[in-house]
Amino acid sequence: GSSGINAEWPLRPGLEELYKKTAWCFDKKYPTSGKSHEMFKEAAQKPEVLDELDIDDHTKEVLLKNIKRRLTPQAVKVRADVEVLCYAYEGIDAVKAALRAGLKLATEEVPLKINLIAPPIYVISVTLFNEEKGVEAVRASMEAIKNSIEASKGTFNVKLDPKVVTEREDQKLQEELEQRERDMMEKDGDEDSEDEESEDDEEEESDENEV
Repeated sequence: GSSGINAEWPLRPGLEELYKKTAWCFDKKYPTSGKSHEMFKEAAQKPEVLDELDIDDHTKEVLLKNIKRRLTPQAVKVRADVEVLCYAYEGIDAVKAALRAGLKLATEEVPLKINLIAPPIYVISVTLFNEEKGVEAVRASMEAIKNSIEASKGTFNVKLDPKVVTEREDQKLQEELEQRERDMMEKDGDEDSEDEESEDDEEEESDENEV
């Protein structure tokens, strides 16, 4: 009988009636499958879509509230942590070029970002409504960075595979990045006079390869 259905998804009194007047109404009017779901999705952005239904204002309000809660797409943030380093003569430029190669894949729809956590660790992230697309985009960016840095005899390591981060993890990352910025500003104030050129190894100059 129908008790199995009720155990899983108890239809509250009147809900079936509501369904008849809403989802089934849309499905009958627009025969393509899943049309009511599409219409509800649209209603989350444009409530007037529900005007053609045979329901009173209060019911419409309740329905809209439920639709918004269930169907408003949630943006997810995907991040990966990578290590990018190069000890060759052109080291720092090679790293910069590799990161630029990774960022080249950013578009308006796929707003990839790359931030420095602490040398040589960088975080690649993107916020999208589609988790799979986000993971794909971050992977593609990692691949571009890897190819670029390895062509310059540098090293690429994955520290954290692409994964969806929760708001709490994201908050923690933001705090790390802000803390790092503060540290950098203090450090820059202290060490303006220090000369960094001396770190370059003389004998590696012959390895210099053109990019």
